[in-house]
Amino acid sequence: MKRTLAAHEVVPLALGAAVLGTGGGGDPYVGQLTLQREIERNGLPTIIDLADLDDDALVVPVAMGGAPVVGLEKLLSEPFADASLRRLERYMGRSADAVMPLEIGGINSLLPFVTSSRTGIPVVDADGMGRAFPTLDKTTFSILGLSASPVVTSNEHGDGAIIHCATNLKAELVSRAVLVELGAACSSTLFPMSGADARRTAIPGTVSLALSVGNAILAARARGDDPVSEIIAELARFDASIHARVLYGGKVIDVQRSFAGGFNSGHGRLRGTDGWRGEAEFSFQNEYSRIASDGELLAVVPDLIAFLDADTADPVTCETLRYSQRVRVLGISCSPILRSVAGLGACGPAAFGLGDAYRPIEVLSGLALQRAPRGAT
Repeated sequence: MKRTLAAHEVVPLALGAAVLGTGGGGDPYVGQLTLQREIERNGLPTIIDLADLDDDALVVPVAMGGAPVVGLEKLLSEPFADASLRRLERYMGRSADAVMPLEIGGINSLLPFVTSSRTGIPVVDADGMGRAFPTLDKTTFSILGLSASPVVTSNEHGDGAIIHCATNLKAELVSRAVLVELGAACSSTLFPMSGADARRTAIPGTVSLALSVGNAILAARARGDDPVSEIIAELARFDASIHARVLYGGKVIDVQRSFAGGFNSGHGRLRGTDGWRGEAEFSFQNEYSRIASDGELLAVVPDLIAFLDADTADPVTCETLRYSQRVRVLGISCSPILRSVAGLGACGPAAFGLGDAYRPIEVLSGLALQRAPRGAT
């Protein structure tokens, strides 16, 4: 089934995708404004179900690569969203039949829709992470054996590169070096695949999930209800296998960042507020990767860790988190494939240089309950 993305769905899509993006994937507000502008100029984008792809269709994930903090400064030029796609099509000698988010997070959930608005090519309701991750090898496409090459990268000036590598890890390293030289925030296409491979490797329905989460937040605000509680309820309604709960609530008392190698990396601390006890320590690499309270692990990759404004539930990205901000930290279980042996090898704690053994968030959530104030979700 193919349908259009209505203009009024842009805001909830950006909002829900930012929650699932775990603090990364690029600034969702920039993506929202860009998509709204393109819709005004070129018309509504379209969405196609993963199951409806033809076996021989050419499906192309589209993403913004580099450091989100640089993307926040540079914004997006008009041809940015489809420059790499057109370069790939010329290189492959055929037109794309569909585009797809590489990850369901931040601007990278919206960039394929900007591409669709500009080109008329539909967006697949699926992605390769079910969240956001900082590198291209941390995808279900890579875990299940697809090649990322050719990776095509373009900047706002029209400079670009086509990269072929024998392994996806090498493709990540080479394309990351190219990204830095091209300005550290570029549009990319990667993992060009058939419709049959897309159905085999992609996580279905994640665009719909982002829309559902965003609509739930907006509805809760309109009713005067707690939007964080509504997010948790909506996740369960959408898929009963998803586990989610508030892990911690506190004020940011320290945050340290560094920008090296095309990543926004760092760590920080929260002090409990509104009845939450103790302190919590967290780390991030483009996305939040770990949180612990007084030395006890609360959640770790590949499960989702989302920082939300304590009052509005607006997602707080890693590059916008600031001293004295009051947040609630939401933990969400990841896609089952990321918990497989291969998934944990690519996306688990060790892949981020963390010393923790992975434990599912539903196992760790008991500690959050012990530290939570009475009546907390």
